[in-house]
Amino acid sequence: MRTLTIMLMLAGSLTACVTQETHRRTESALAGCQAERQAASETAANCAVRSADLDERLRGCQDASAVLREQLELCRARNVQAQATVSELDRRAAELREALQSEIAAKNVEIEQLRDRLSLRVLDRILFRSGSAEILPEGRAVLDKVAAALAAGSDTIRVEGHTDRVPIGPALQARYPTNWELSTARASSVVRYFQDRHAIAPTRLEAVGFSMYRPVTDGTSAEELQRNRRVEIVLSAKPD
Repeated sequence: MRTLTIMLMLAGSLTACVTQETHRRTESALAGCQAERQAASETAANCAVRSADLDERLRGCQDASAVLREQLELCRARNVQAQATVSELDRRAAELREALQSEIAAKNVEIEQLRDRLSLRVLDRILFRSGSAEILPEGRAVLDKVAAALAAGSDTIRVEGHTDRVPIGPALQARYPTNWELSTARASSVVRYFQDRHAIAPTRLEAVGFSMYRPVTDGTSAEELQRNRRVEIVLSAKPD
C-alpha cells in the first residue's frame, strides 16, 4: 500500500513537471512569435515609408524629365533658328561682297563675319571730310549698295562711329568738343540716311559712337590711324 502511494506521488510530480515545462515552452514560443510579429510590423512600416519616399522621388524625376524635354525642344528650336540666321548672314555677306567689289579692292571697305554677326567697316575717307559728319557723294553710293542688301528683314542694324586717337582740333571744338561727339554724329548721319533715303524701319536701327576707344589696330602709322577712322555697320539677329 505504501509503495502504491509513493508511485502515485511520483506520477503526480512528473505530470506537474511536464505541464510546467510545456507551459514554459509555449510561453517562449509565443514570445518569439510576438517578437517576429513586431519585427514584421516594423519592417512593413519601414517598407511603407521607403515606398512613399521612392514614389516621391519618382514624381520628382518625372517632373525633372519633363522640364529637360522642354528645354531640349527649346534648344533644338533655337539651333534651327541660329542655323537659319547664319545662312541668311552668309547670303547677305556674299551679296555685299559682290556689290562692293571695287570698294573692297581699294581697301575702303572690309567685311567680317563671325557666326551670327556680320560687320561692314567703311573707312571715313570715303564717307566724310576730315572733322565732318556730312556724308560725301561717294559715301552715299556705298551706303546705297549696303542698304539694298539690308533693307529687307527684321534684324537689327547697328551703326557704330569710330575715330582715331588724334584729339579734335581747336577749329572744330565748338561743334565737336571731343571725338565722342564726332563719332556719334557720324553714326547718326548714316542711320538717318538709311531711314530717310531707303525707308529702313527706325526700329531696326541703332546709332552709337565709340570715339577712339575701340581701335582695330594700335599702330600709329598714317595707314593704321586711317583704319581706325571708320563707320561699322553691324548686322545681328533680332532677339526673341
